[in-house]
Amino acid sequence: MLLRSTGFVCLLAFLACVSFAQEFGKTEIMEVARGLRYTDGPAWSPAGFLLFADVPNNRLLKYVPGGATSLLRENTGGASGLAFDKSGRLYLAEGTARRVGKIEDDKESVLTKGFEGKALNSPNDLVLRRNGDLIFTDPAFGSAMEARELDFHGLFRLSSKGEVSVLKRSQTRLNGLALSPDDNTLYATDADRRLLLAMDVNNRGEVRNERELARIDEGIPAGLCVDTKGHIYVAADRILIYDKTGTLLGHYTTPGKPTNCIFGEPDGMALFVTAAGGLYRIQSSIPGLLPR
Repeated sequence: MLLRSTGFVCLLAFLACVSFAQEFGKTEIMEVARGLRYTDGPAWSPAGFLLFADVPNNRLLKYVPGGATSLLRENTGGASGLAFDKSGRLYLAEGTARRVGKIEDDKESVLTKGFEGKALNSPNDLVLRRNGDLIFTDPAFGSAMEARELDFHGLFRLSSKGEVSVLKRSQTRLNGLALSPDDNTLYATDADRRLLLAMDVNNRGEVRNERELARIDEGIPAGLCVDTKGHIYVAADRILIYDKTGTLLGHYTTPGKPTNCIFGEPDGMALFVTAAGGLYRIQSSIPGLLPR
């Protein structure tokens, strides 16, 4: 039987939204670390720990579930974006040093620090694709505006062969990055336009079909992460949760204003949130994506 009632269809849509929202209902938010001015760049290691940046103090902190937070590394080049690959290699967006680096076996190497003979602005966030390509944002915030050499805020691709190419030249500043579960959609936040964006990524690492998924009215969007169902978690004034069409499904509110998020622990059921003031853990009802 063909349903022609608009009211009935709207009711079904409403009930579907309610069902999704219930997945993100009230849950315990645990304070993992406190007394920190500004944390960012959370990354889950296949070795079973969380790494995150204490940005103003130019250091990396390590948290092992059930234990305490400890200092792992100092003099990090102002790292604010971190990512592990499935082999445990660590990649860093080092804003103050204006470069992208890698740490393997406790030795750091520089992957790139410029484009077309000019210094990068201030690499902010990065993600790794399954083929080994690294995509990173390069906005100029604050004092980086005065020292910039590039006439655009960039979205870059560093191929597994070490080749650097620009994916997007923008006059507004892209900030956080995340990939869909199938690796074919790149999500980004635009801090100036306060948007959540989506772009298709092809096998050659090119981006196409950029579209606006959602306008962020609750603060300036920063970092983001994705769960195995494809829901997108955006750090703004709180953690806002969207489906892949840009429909708002729910939110989490943390004591400190969120800056970024990542899923971790062996089952992927822990959502870690970096924030102004500390680090928080949220027990998720949906597993998140772990290092690829």
